[in-house]
Amino acid sequence: MVNSIDGFRRGLTELGHEVYIFCPDYKERINEKNIIRCKSFPYPGKSKYHYILPFTNRVKAIARSMSIIHSQHPFTMGQRAAKLSEEFNIPFIFTNHTQYEQYAHYAPVKGLVKWYMKSYIKNFVKKCQLIIAPAQGIKDKLLEYKVETPIEIVPNGIDLKRFKNRNKNFIKDKYNLKNWPMFVFVGRIAEEKNLTFLINAFTKVLEKHHECYLILVGGGPEQQRYQDLITTSQSRTGRFWVKDRVIITGFVPYEEIPDYLASSDIFVSTSKTEVHPLTVLEAMATGLPSVVFDTVGTGEIIINNIDGLKTKTDNIKDYVWAMIRLLENKTIRLELGHLALEKSKRYSYLETSKIMEKVYNKVLEKYSSKSSKATLPSMVKEENV
Repeated sequence: MVNSIDGFRRGLTELGHEVYIFCPDYKERINEKNIIRCKSFPYPGKSKYHYILPFTNRVKAIARSMSIIHSQHPFTMGQRAAKLSEEFNIPFIFTNHTQYEQYAHYAPVKGLVKWYMKSYIKNFVKKCQLIIAPAQGIKDKLLEYKVETPIEIVPNGIDLKRFKNRNKNFIKDKYNLKNWPMFVFVGRIAEEKNLTFLINAFTKVLEKHHECYLILVGGGPEQQRYQDLITTSQSRTGRFWVKDRVIITGFVPYEEIPDYLASSDIFVSTSKTEVHPLTVLEAMATGLPSVVFDTVGTGEIIINNIDGLKTKTDNIKDYVWAMIRLLENKTIRLELGHLALEKSKRYSYLETSKIMEKVYNKVLEKYSSKSSKATLPSMVKEENV
């Protein structure tokens, strides 16, 4: 979410607008123009979420000058932003980045939480003049909730220049690996990413092809559990241990992600909770073919047998077959990767920001008295979600 917001901030700024970002008052401060820190405190545990305290008069005064308030999160920051929009009569927009009910495993009563989250989102969006859906699938889900607020689709964007001329030997040199094909996953090491399925699928790939690696790029609350799964729970495949073929990197600086992708061969994701994942777009911008589930968001980006391979959700036989197909056939792998690279150009942050700009202008037409202000959007967000 943070990288998506930053892409729109950069794009809208390049288009001539002034963008403010309101975010929690983290210890790690970034001295950057138009970043407004709001008083907050972290929730207990390792989630890194922050509870936003009531806005100060200074924050309110800055927010009052906005033409649009755009929330990226429906919880405390989003609720406080909604109150500001009502108090100052400023149009309020919300981007639904996540299938929130899919994170119920973090709560003790999963079924109740799923029901509550659907009800919560449905009530929250009543406060909005417009909902942004990064993909058609999440729009369809919102319509299933009987949401009446208008919905516009605006895809996430990426900085394509970051993925050009990167180090293709980065992983091999860093981890002293052999020159074998590499599958790469990028994301949080957490249950919602369905990594047990991915590790089990890769184990079956190893039964046929010993000479390949799986690189899990990222850290997260379940990192140690998955490390234990790799090192102790899996059985031998042939004469090799799975732990000798799988690496969990832990947290990786965002600026290194392009090198991890550039030095890999095939991008893999088994997540079922994504809406419009930047990691898939970034893999495409690197020229990698993907193996993904045909689900909301991810399944909408990839076209089967054109720029990647899609399988039915949780069908391990089909998923393993897709992984092996790209592993065995370098010609197909390179062809799909080339088409993925070409397709990624439509997801430039500047191009997606132009779409967002048109959406903002539609909203402002209904608030003509606000349209003369110099400042266009206020990106109200909570980071690290």
